[in-house]
Amino acid sequence: MKRFTAFLLLVSLLVFSLAGCGEKKPSEAPTVTPSEEATPELTATPTPTPTEAPVVNPLDSMTLKDRYKDVFKVGVALPNSVISNASQMEVVKEQFNSMTFENEMKPEALLDREATQKGYPDTKTEPILKFGGIERGLRFAEENGLGVRGHTLCWYSQTPAWFFTVDYQPNSALCSKEVMIARLESYIKQVMTYCQTNHPGLIYAWDVVNEAVDPGTGDANGIRKGKNLWYETIGPEFIQYAFRFARKYSDGTADLYYNDYGCANKRTIIVKVLAPILAEGNIDGIGMQSHLSTGDNIQNTIYKTAKYFASEGYKVQITELDIGVKTLNEDTELIQAMKYKLLFQFMEQAKLNGEIDIDSVTVWGLYDTISWRSKEHPLMYQTFKLNRKMAWYGAMQDPEIKAFEW
Repeated sequence: MKRFTAFLLLVSLLVFSLAGCGEKKPSEAPTVTPSEEATPELTATPTPTPTEAPVVNPLDSMTLKDRYKDVFKVGVALPNSVISNASQMEVVKEQFNSMTFENEMKPEALLDREATQKGYPDTKTEPILKFGGIERGLRFAEENGLGVRGHTLCWYSQTPAWFFTVDYQPNSALCSKEVMIARLESYIKQVMTYCQTNHPGLIYAWDVVNEAVDPGTGDANGIRKGKNLWYETIGPEFIQYAFRFARKYSDGTADLYYNDYGCANKRTIIVKVLAPILAEGNIDGIGMQSHLSTGDNIQNTIYKTAKYFASEGYKVQITELDIGVKTLNEDTELIQAMKYKLLFQFMEQAKLNGEIDIDSVTVWGLYDTISWRSKEHPLMYQTFKLNRKMAWYGAMQDPEIKAFEW
């Protein structure tokens, strides 16, 4: 309509101009009736709505092992079900540079019961072992540049009761102290020699003795006594024997560790028990399992305890990290991520400041639904699809995740 009105105005001015100049007046122009055909409707071009670019977290293109490559190894505990899953092991290879067998390197998995019983009495002090269950994992680690933590040589649990009896039969009497010491030596020798011969340099740390300190039910020195057949057959000195044998058969490429849970509550007792072993030069470090909950104070429970062990002359490793929550929702997942961030932050700063000699932090499991604490959702990945939780970003020390205690 505006164009049409302008057109009429222009015609009128032209007519008026020609008349004023004495020129012949043109014949009267026909009346034009505006119509949709005569005046095309003008269609406004819509203003495009700006599309927000997706927020990209720069950490998404990074990995845990690269984030801490100049500080310490980042490891994960794996069962054979994961080791046999090619797609999940791609993530393991991408994110971690250390691994621990969750159960496959424990005595009950390596001892060959049938062959040992069948071979008695020749096997009286020489039990027969089988290593097929760890070969796939060892080869994967070797081929993909992952170090391995050897877990564990001597433990009161997951060591079958038949291993301690006279003839390896479950209902027989316990064997003598001398025989059991010989069996302990043979077992440690076989495991370490097999790994060092077939996969040299792959294992960088051994948990020589696991969970031997229990102040609540232990002996006068706090050494675990109840349901501990190592104690029952050898006595409290089984710890010293285990470390002596481990040092004897080590090729020097792996550190020797004592590993335990709840270290903050029994750190002075642990140091007291280990003192003669340290004096003999048969131990290098203390592994802090670190099975935590979001209510735990990371600074007091982990950082200060690790500093204490370091001040007593030990290396330190975080060996079995998981941080549980009772119910997983947006709020609790954030708190969990904050706790992961605090732990990695404290350990990194302590290493860089020279406060703690720590060379690895190991998470106890790959994803929540196969964790031994599955009901507490304690890990960095949630399901077998390996969807990252906020805990992963916490471990990466994402600046968007605050790190403070309360």
